[in-house]
Amino acid sequence: MLDYELNQRHDLLRRTFLHLPGVGPRRELALWRAGVTDWEEFLVRGAALLPARLREPGRAMVARSLAALAEPDGLAGLAGLIPPAEHWRFYPRCGRVVALDIETGGSPEDWGGVTVVGLYDGREVAQFVADRNIWLIKDAMKGYDVVVTFAGTSFDLPVLRQVFPGLHLPPVHIDLRWVLKRLGLTGGLKRIERVLGLRRPEEVEGLGGYEAVWLWRRHLAGEAGALERLLLYNAQDVINLLPLLRWAVGNLASRLLARAT
Repeated sequence: MLDYELNQRHDLLRRTFLHLPGVGPRRELALWRAGVTDWEEFLVRGAALLPARLREPGRAMVARSLAALAEPDGLAGLAGLIPPAEHWRFYPRCGRVVALDIETGGSPEDWGGVTVVGLYDGREVAQFVADRNIWLIKDAMKGYDVVVTFAGTSFDLPVLRQVFPGLHLPPVHIDLRWVLKRLGLTGGLKRIERVLGLRRPEEVEGLGGYEAVWLWRRHLAGEAGALERLLLYNAQDVINLLPLLRWAVGNLASRLLARAT
């Protein structure tokens, strides 16, 4: 069910007009239906389709967007223009992606209770553990364009920012909890994985946040294998985010574009 290949049709970044003054989903859809397929086309004839009061502000915003996209370090500026709820549109154009998930349940005096931070870039998992190397997370995401989380807007990222002042985060954040909700998938990450047929290794199948806290406490108590199991659990959290990202972006883009035909 998750076998979904992205293609050029799913690249919606340059088709995004929701950041233009006075443009919401209905007006964006009207532009698409009129054949305005990207920012360059908007500058040629798309602005004329807007009410007179919105034409020049629209042209100015599109010009800013094109300039930011063309600059080597312009992604942060462009991300600041696009509404956060639409940051999923940066993928797959911005391909340097890292998935992130944290585990908590430690002492609040010890790294704010964060026990493990996991990262996955599609090639390898990197994990930062409270009693080993967790401080290295501060610069570990340099070089990435996009960070992907599940519910990271309300939990993972605020916690990390508080614990690690000066934490480097990619300019684009895609919170899959809300992207998947737009596709009718609600609840926790494990529930959504099961609905979509995404399985975990037997050793961590069925584990949740409570068990992650318990495993950390067992590790501190000296139980052999507890930390390894916790790290496997955290690794699956980040590994599974990338197929979910591809599936969600592909399906949401297809649904939106189908309305334009």
